[in-house]
Amino acid sequence: MSGFDPSSIAQSQDVDLSERSRKKLHAICKRLEDLGLEDNSEEAFDYFEATLSELETSSDERGARESKLLRGALYFVYAEQHLEYGEFDEAGEYIDQALEAGWRTREAFDVAGWLHYTDERPAVARDFFNSALARDPDFISSLKGRALALVDLEAVDHARSDLTHAINLNSNDPELYALRSDIFVHMQQLEQAERDIRQARERDEDPEYALQYARILLVQGRNEKAEELVNEALETDQGLEALLLRSHLHLRKGRLGPARTDAIRASNIYSDDAFAFVQLAHIQLAAKKASQALKAAERAVQLDPSLSDAYLVRGAARYFSDMEEESHKDFDRAQQAPAELPFFLLGPCYELLGTPGFEGVLDEISAQYTRVNVPIEAQKPKPRPKPAPGATPSPKPKAAPSSARKQPASAPGAGPTMPPGMGDFDPMTLLGQVFDDSGKIKKRFKPFLKMAMKNAPSILKKMPPGMIPNVDGLDAEALESIDFSQMSTEQIEEQMREFYEKMQSGEDPFGGNSAGNKPPGKAD
Repeated sequence: MSGFDPSSIAQSQDVDLSERSRKKLHAICKRLEDLGLEDNSEEAFDYFEATLSELETSSDERGARESKLLRGALYFVYAEQHLEYGEFDEAGEYIDQALEAGWRTREAFDVAGWLHYTDERPAVARDFFNSALARDPDFISSLKGRALALVDLEAVDHARSDLTHAINLNSNDPELYALRSDIFVHMQQLEQAERDIRQARERDEDPEYALQYARILLVQGRNEKAEELVNEALETDQGLEALLLRSHLHLRKGRLGPARTDAIRASNIYSDDAFAFVQLAHIQLAAKKASQALKAAERAVQLDPSLSDAYLVRGAARYFSDMEEESHKDFDRAQQAPAELPFFLLGPCYELLGTPGFEGVLDEISAQYTRVNVPIEAQKPKPRPKPAPGATPSPKPKAAPSSARKQPASAPGAGPTMPPGMGDFDPMTLLGQVFDDSGKIKKRFKPFLKMAMKNAPSILKKMPPGMIPNVDGLDAEALESIDFSQMSTEQIEEQMREFYEKMQSGEDPFGGNSAGNKPPGKAD
């Protein structure tokens, strides 16, 4: 997004203003700046309203047209100002008025695009960025914004092209490399992702880039170097994500003391964030301190009653505090919504089901739910959707992948049996949440299911028998012969739909395929 610049706004070539009107606009913007526009001062706003009122009347047709354009310019100025302060509703109202008044500049379309992207409407955002780029194909702010919107729309090749074009225009901007690194992660091209994040770090020592690099290494199983980078990030910024990720790494290694220290520090600094208390509860459970785990879990539920992870750890803490009935209720509540902490820890890297070392990472994250007792083994949690971008014009890459990749949370399970309090758990209920009334896969689940299907054989081999009742043919040899990796998205969706329908009817989903879309073997 473009920043407020009173000297440049009057020079826009996208609108037909006379030289006299341009000088007038420059003077108005300079006066607003002098009155404290950047501080949202009352004096500046009073002058803004008085000027709008003055521009309402004009003696001739051209004067009326130019007065309308000047009003549009002022609406645009205030749209940008509200956007800088994160006041999105007000910014949206002003940018609509600016465009309606004819101030249809690249900057105005760019602001509209960022507003819609922030409001999680990527298709609308893309269209506004298209309008900005139609006026200036080299406008980096809109190239960046359109790339992010295209990732959400699953057009990652086009998104990569936009960022490559932006990098060719300005090879010194570290954020462009960091954003393209995230896109390479989406494309499962980790070598290129690592190369780009190193380029970003060469240009800026921002701790966010160190954390992003650490995640890329972590899913490749390069844990020692990843931990060094997390430590580096924490030397300059005690961010929540970095603290909890290091706590998680300590927990993986059985270092409960340092893990607890980081979790407590996170809960002290970010005392209103439920994730910090969920992580602390995990560690207290691992230390077999059920009462302290319950205290942390209660706080997590209080802070975010919609967070499934909070109910999961509270259910475990209650279970080991001999509160069996209450724990069952928490486990029931946990399986109704997606687990979010694992995705918060790994960000977009969590979707890399096929990367080297990733299954080990999943197992270790799962262990956070299970180190309450030796026999207990958890199901793998799945990622949450990325958070909406911040109010800053060019948000630094956060743990943010594109569309939602969710799966209901799982409570701890004992070996191949079902978890405590989940003996009557029906996986078909969860599958039913994936499909809409017309039998199509809900959009937010598509990216995850595509990756899950490609890795279905290895996932199914690890599933406890009780999770798939009435299904025969799950022998290792049959599973080894299945290869989904070359299937198109449409074929995968059709395969998943048939799998679901056969599961519903009690048929063996591996016993044939009436539509002719039988999963190909590895030799096919």
